[in-house]
Amino acid sequence: MVARRSQKPRDPARRQRILEAARRHFTQHGFKGTNLDAVAAEAGCAKGALYLEFADKESLLREVVEQSFAAIGARYAEEVMSIASPLERLVATLRFAYRQLLADPMFGKLLHEDPDLRALGLTSDSQKVEEGKAQVAMIRGWVDEGIARGEIRADIDRDAVPIVIGVLRFAPQHLGMIAELGIFSTERALDAILDVFRAGLAAPKSPPPAKRAGPTPQRRSKR
Repeated sequence: MVARRSQKPRDPARRQRILEAARRHFTQHGFKGTNLDAVAAEAGCAKGALYLEFADKESLLREVVEQSFAAIGARYAEEVMSIASPLERLVATLRFAYRQLLADPMFGKLLHEDPDLRALGLTSDSQKVEEGKAQVAMIRGWVDEGIARGEIRADIDRDAVPIVIGVLRFAPQHLGMIAELGIFSTERALDAILDVFRAGLAAPKSPPPAKRAGPTPQRRSKR
């Protein structure tokens, strides 16, 4: 089911209380386990008042996620977009995604329950699809910039780099068992992924120029 757009807020303060309560419930219980009666009770309003602000649970989740994305986007622009090196910008994009997944348990809960996030209706939202295409184009542009600057391998498959980032960004979701075994920490595993990712993109370093051999000193003959 595709979430419907929420109508104009009737009570901004009440709406924000509902969003804050919903975020806590989605984080703790996931989408399926979140109960709107419980959300309304925590927000201090009747369930009917909740429905005045949001058409259904899907639209409520969508706005919670959109608020989070807006805050994340602002931090991303500040922390990543300003990096001069295109190679380090790509690595920082992946590192930023790891920090966000580890810092915000709501996304981990939602992704574990619904890897495709179908509850958000992203696959049928033309605006989100266009935004995704724009992000892919931006990453390809960074690859081209890095190749031109000699930072990134000229033989790299530029079209594959955004896909690789898209796959690797969810690595924290697959490291739980490794961390539980205690043989390799999540942080160390993610640092290793970043190192391998950087090494796979980086252009080979030119060998240092060979030193010219000077004239061989002549030995004095002994008399």
